[in-house]
Amino acid sequence: MTEAEWRGTTNVAGMLAFLQGKASDRKFRLFAVACSRGALGRWADEPGQLWDGTLEVAERYADGAATEPEREGTAEVTFIESADDPGSTPHVFHALGPDAYFAATMASEYAGQIEGGSDLQPAMLRDIFGDPFGPVPADPRWLTSAAVTLARSMYDSRDFAPMPVLADALEEAGCDNPDVLAHCRGPGPHVRGCWVVDLILGKN
Repeated sequence: MTEAEWRGTTNVAGMLAFLQGKASDRKFRLFAVACSRGALGRWADEPGQLWDGTLEVAERYADGAATEPEREGTAEVTFIESADDPGSTPHVFHALGPDAYFAATMASEYAGQIEGGSDLQPAMLRDIFGDPFGPVPADPRWLTSAAVTLARSMYDSRDFAPMPVLADALEEAGCDNPDVLAHCRGPGPHVRGCWVVDLILGKN
């Protein structure tokens, strides 16, 4: 895959395959969660606590804050519960699969089967993984208390509305990287794992 193809393609499976062996398990898992959250919002007007709790465990596991037994147990319970309603389940248990790349591909595939479930996947994938052809290194000057605090708040709350404010904070700190600033001020979507937020927080 070329850089031009990466920027223009909507073939999520191909993008994930290209990233295999290049990106972290954490990124793959957070993409799986983003796909599942998007599908979950379409699948049910009021998503149940089970589904939301499953995805919270998946996020904590991605960040190393949930144990392997917790991942296994949550995945098993979610699978059993979802099997009771196979016609409408959002298949969120795929976000807790044992292999991160497989979890991402399966969550993407099943989310895509729900009407509108694949619309934002290419944009979400680019939001999380950035540009694998030209990764941006973090400049220590950008890591001001204002930028780090704002990035941490968005990461923890999953509310990325202040992304343009982050752009302003970074610009004030001396950031003139056009990719960073454009991403913060762009239309999104932004999800947990956003490459700029991760850059500021030192996550990979």
